This record gives sequence, structure tokens and C-alpha cells, in this order.
Amino acid sequence: MKKRIALLAAFMLLSLAACGKKEGAESKDAQGYKDGTYSGEAEVKEVGGTIKLGITVSGGKITTVDMQNLDREGKEKGEDYGKSEPLNQGLYSIAQNSILGTDKLPGLLVDSQDPDSIDAVSGATLSREAFVQAAKAALDGAK
Repeated sequence: MKKRIALLAAFMLLSLAACGKKEGAESKDAQGYKDGTYSGEAEVKEVGGTIKLGITVSGGKITTVDMQNLDREGKEKGEDYGKSEPLNQGLYSIAQNSILGTDKLPGLLVDSQDPDSIDAVSGATLSREAFVQAAKAALDGAK
């Protein structure tokens, strides 16, 4: 019985030691980013357009993300984005939902501090991919 308890205790101790952080290993949170303002951009695949970002880092953390969500002609997407003649209400609604979803991404990045942890947002799947690429490009300069 004593041997079983000793073996169980040794196994638990080894298990806990394996879960511990290795000395010298650094995480992104502990390391942080260099303070400054960084920019990045990426093309929105399939539908065209570009996501341009200006990311400000202060105290090693992302504090603000300024985003431009541009259409194929380089104009900021707004109320007219997705309108056609004659008006196709379905396509227009999809385009407008994309803008609304994309507008959530900067706040999600500030909250998460990691572009890879940003989940898909309804209506903005392709824009999210471009946003993540642009954020990574910008943050490469902050490492």
C-alpha cells in the first residue's frame, strides 16, 4: 500500500513538473511589443479591396488600432458600398453586414493582443483574414 502511495505521489509530482514553465521560455504576453506606431496592409482576397492598419503600442501592449477598410478603387467602404443599379437588396445587405463585422476587428485585437486569436466575425470572414495578415505585418516591426 505504501509503495502505491509513493508511486502515485511521484507520478503527480512529475506531472506537475512537466506542466511548469521552462526557464528561459518567453510568452508573447510576458515579452510584449516595442512601443511605437506600426502600419500594415493586406488585400481582401476574392472580393478585392484592402485593409490598412495603424497599430499603436504603449507599455508593451496594443492600445489602439486605426483601420481603413478600402474597396477596389481605394475608397473607404461606407453606406454606398454594395449598391448596384438596379439595387439588389440582398447583395447590398451582405456588403453592409461585412462592413459592420469588419468594424469589430480592431477592438477584438486590442482585447486579445494577438491577431491569431481573433475569431471569425459573421459577415466578415474574408476581411478578417486580411485584417489578421495586416496586423501581423504591422506587429512584425514591434517585436
